[in-house]
Amino acid sequence: MTASLRWLACALILASAHAGTYAAVQTEFANPLVRQRADPHVALHSDGYYYFTATVPEYDRIELRRARTLDGLGAADAKVAWRKHASGPMSAHIWAPELHHIDGKWYLYFTAGRAEAIWDIRLYVLENSAANPLEGTWIERGQLKTGRESFSLDATVFAHAGQRYLAWTQNGPDPKRKVTNIYLARMDTPTSITGETVLLSTPEYAWEKMKYDVNEAPAVLQKNGKLFMTYSASATDANYAMGLLTADAGANLLDPAAWRKSPAPVFASSAANGQYGPGHNSFTTTPDGKTDVLVYHARNYRDIQGDSLKDPNRATRAQVIRWRADGTPDFGVPVPDRGQVAAKPLFRDPLFDGAADPVVVRHPARNSWWMFYTNRRATATGLPGVSWVHGTRIGIAESTDDGANWKYIGTADIDLPAALGGKEATHWAPDVVRADDGTWHMFLTVVPGVFTDWAHPRHIVQLTSTDLRSWSNAREIKLASERVIDAAVTRLPGGGWRMWYNNERDRKAIYSADSPDLVKWTEGGRVVADQAGEGPKVFQWRGAWWMITDVWRGLAVYRSPDAKTWTRQAANLLEQPGQGIDDGVIGGHADVVVSGDRAYLFYFTHPGRRGADAKQDGVEQRRSTIQVTELFQEGDTLRVERDAPTRIVLRGD
Repeated sequence: MTASLRWLACALILASAHAGTYAAVQTEFANPLVRQRADPHVALHSDGYYYFTATVPEYDRIELRRARTLDGLGAADAKVAWRKHASGPMSAHIWAPELHHIDGKWYLYFTAGRAEAIWDIRLYVLENSAANPLEGTWIERGQLKTGRESFSLDATVFAHAGQRYLAWTQNGPDPKRKVTNIYLARMDTPTSITGETVLLSTPEYAWEKMKYDVNEAPAVLQKNGKLFMTYSASATDANYAMGLLTADAGANLLDPAAWRKSPAPVFASSAANGQYGPGHNSFTTTPDGKTDVLVYHARNYRDIQGDSLKDPNRATRAQVIRWRADGTPDFGVPVPDRGQVAAKPLFRDPLFDGAADPVVVRHPARNSWWMFYTNRRATATGLPGVSWVHGTRIGIAESTDDGANWKYIGTADIDLPAALGGKEATHWAPDVVRADDGTWHMFLTVVPGVFTDWAHPRHIVQLTSTDLRSWSNAREIKLASERVIDAAVTRLPGGGWRMWYNNERDRKAIYSADSPDLVKWTEGGRVVADQAGEGPKVFQWRGAWWMITDVWRGLAVYRSPDAKTWTRQAANLLEQPGQGIDDGVIGGHADVVVSGDRAYLFYFTHPGRRGADAKQDGVEQRRSTIQVTELFQEGDTLRVERDAPTRIVLRGD
């Protein structure tokens, strides 16, 4: 082959690869893109970077970050561009920054109040002449005057037909009516408006008046010979939703009659997808400029503790915009979060390295997830026999990123009377549920002391808590024998509760007990006895009841239509060792968290119990770690892909 032909062949190969790169347009994003960032504004600049800014939950500064991809924004370094003043203008409620590149300079438009009067909200502007807005100096250009001194926020700018416009939110002229409207005016400079100011939208439909009469946060998208202005309405909780104004590109934009208002929201909460209060959006495109992308904030839980403005968990998300045949946008519904890839292993206890028997619950007051676990004393020395699995306290780990990463935060404060072993008792295998009155109930296996063998009583003890940390009012539940362990409690659809547990006196069969009120329990007898097993976990998912038990050869799976009669599937879960860190052995004693339509299996492993050293007794064989994998349903069976990365997102609804 001649040199010229070789050059041509290489060129064709490169062209083909390059074309393939652009053909694979990203249509799904790693939502949430940026956690705890509301009112997002994203701009794709000519240098190929996405520039991002948003409201921080402290309301005290403006941050900027950039990345080559939208998915990369969450991991990008955040640069503080500006901080609030100590007093006077721009000293409180730093909200809704937007970054725009105008005539060779960068401008930040934002909202701020005064520390002395935090609701005296006005519009302000910063300017930076550096090529990269994360560098250079931001100069305060002062208040952007709207012609009327009243509550004003959420400024955005856009250019159309050679004219630049400012759209913003402001209280109406009647001080007795608490309402925010959308206004529009021409701009004569990047820091000022000129001419008439027109009212484009005021709350008029019921969905715009949920708790508060609000139209705010305008954003403009130009396409198909039209201008589309989205805005957000109602309170900043699950009622928050997006509306749409539409104008023809050739119309006089300052004529309110040129704008048509959609009577229904175009983007609203989706309980099915676990997305609540979507809104305050901006628009961008994929890197090739061909696909339009909606960037917005939402929460992944409905119920908020206290003032919604003090809840920090609005997160930035993105999804592709579809277009209808008539040229109008179809925003669809907020897509479910994909979540982050979970750590591998998910968690190791920093005290004794013996985390096992996990149970995972949401802590609504902290907007986080807590994992309670048995903490075997794997690293303790000089303990004879099996005393290292006695004397344990229940550990607690916390996740603030929907289950992907966990941090040790201490132990549960469990108050047991002397009759149950008091401070010398052993704590195993907790389960935690929340009652209708908001109190938490823990069902704990208690061994009344520290022993070198297994030949001692074990009881299931019920305790209550209001904060998930301190547990009291301990009482033993009288069950089928004095050797019972591993309670798992589930709410029944028709009312009441059912407990499943292991009765060691009956060849480690699974038994049940029922309660109408989490107070009185009635023994239900043997449920599953086809094989020995412990650590039952029962849950409803996709129209069926499922039970998972630890049979020491992985996890057995049973299916039931009514939570009474159970059919065992042929294959155990986690019987075959995995390939991940600390996961090359069978999995044991699991919890399952159902999150929307997805379900996650939390389990533990003894990483050192494999190969020639499996039967040795040392720290490596004793230590245990927590892992997580996703469950998949195939007909009447469950399976896992334990070696595949687990994208986890635990929802709070």
